[in-house]
Amino acid sequence: MKEDFLHYIWQNGFFRHDHLRTNQSKALTIINKGQHNTNAGPDFLNAQIKIDGILWVGNVEIHKSASDWYAHGHEKDPAYDNIILHIVYEDNMPVYNSNNVQIPTLELSKIVDRDFLKNYNKLIRSKAILRCQNDISAVDKFVLFHFKYQLYLERLEEKYEIIERLLMQTHNNWAQIFYETLLKYIGGSVNAAAFELLARLLPYKVFIKYADSLIQLEALLFGVAGFLNEDRNDAYFQMLKQEYTFLKEKHNLEELPEQNIRFHRLRPSNFPTIRLAQFARIYYQTDRLFDRLIRINTIKDAYEILTATASCYWDTHYNFEKATKFKKKTTGTDFMDIILINVILPLQFAYQKYQGIEDSERIISLIEQIKPEKNKIINIFNKINLPAKNALDSQAILQLNKRYCLANKCLSCAIGHHILKQGLNYDN
Repeated sequence: MKEDFLHYIWQNGFFRHDHLRTNQSKALTIINKGQHNTNAGPDFLNAQIKIDGILWVGNVEIHKSASDWYAHGHEKDPAYDNIILHIVYEDNMPVYNSNNVQIPTLELSKIVDRDFLKNYNKLIRSKAILRCQNDISAVDKFVLFHFKYQLYLERLEEKYEIIERLLMQTHNNWAQIFYETLLKYIGGSVNAAAFELLARLLPYKVFIKYADSLIQLEALLFGVAGFLNEDRNDAYFQMLKQEYTFLKEKHNLEELPEQNIRFHRLRPSNFPTIRLAQFARIYYQTDRLFDRLIRINTIKDAYEILTATASCYWDTHYNFEKATKFKKKTTGTDFMDIILINVILPLQFAYQKYQGIEDSERIISLIEQIKPEKNKIINIFNKINLPAKNALDSQAILQLNKRYCLANKCLSCAIGHHILKQGLNYDN
């Protein structure tokens, strides 16, 4: 029995309300349970109750056992003198405030349904990644439908908080934030951190100066990434190195530490060399890139902007010097979907909020057009009656797993809440 569960029971009224009595056998009527206080102090504020017909307004404190009142030192704390009701699971002793006035107590163990407690214990003791996987099929489809939208919006709000911090650091430079975020996600999971550092070592204001020259853009990216430090018998490599030597001195640039960018276990099409060349092409071929992407109305619009083919040198290369079979290195839809999901749509959402516009329906209509992501977590949920049909579903599943399942927050989860209250007939 945990206190957060007792908070949940009280807040939702999951107990019998007929013939309630305090530990002093006085009739108790609950008018308002109060506001849940997540800060220091009493657990519920501004509650209203009647004891033997007399109205009381004040705060409510909740403990597993009545004796916890003393274990927490509340009997000496004047901040708890306004407690009008003490909620406990086990009433093992009377309690008094600092004025030596006895606090009325309500014991939950006598008024909570046993099946409800069994449902709760079943949830918290489950070892499955989705604790409720055996019961989720019984959850109302309407509940699941709305909860996935809530989860996705929660995820966008979390990303908005990150973007807000970046706005403060960059003095509201949206184009720079887009540049840094895009470069990070172009690095993929293996090279995200390295590419993020690359974006800091190669400032956007320097990079964008050379947007009309693909050679100079590649020279900057490959140079700061550390790919041009060696000597190679390759004409294209030598040309990039010559350009970078001049630009490095002009802008006082530094390179990434050695071995920071990795190729291990990556498909050749995802090699960091190819991704950097495609990144250069995206900026080279599209003027005012951020302004265009932030205003897309369809996924097709985004694909047209993000479809980029690496320069012709990379038609026969995945690395410098070593030639390979001819193949155009063009960004694919899977790659562009990752950018849409993780960069463009969160930035659209943040940009709208920044301008005081609430248009989440537009964001949702866009993400519902994108295929679901594929990873281990999505695969697990696909097998346990919570399939991902589009990217909104997969983003919702990732949020559900991260913020609720792994954090054991079944009581804050709409799915867990629905399962727990099934079969209850409490009038609250």
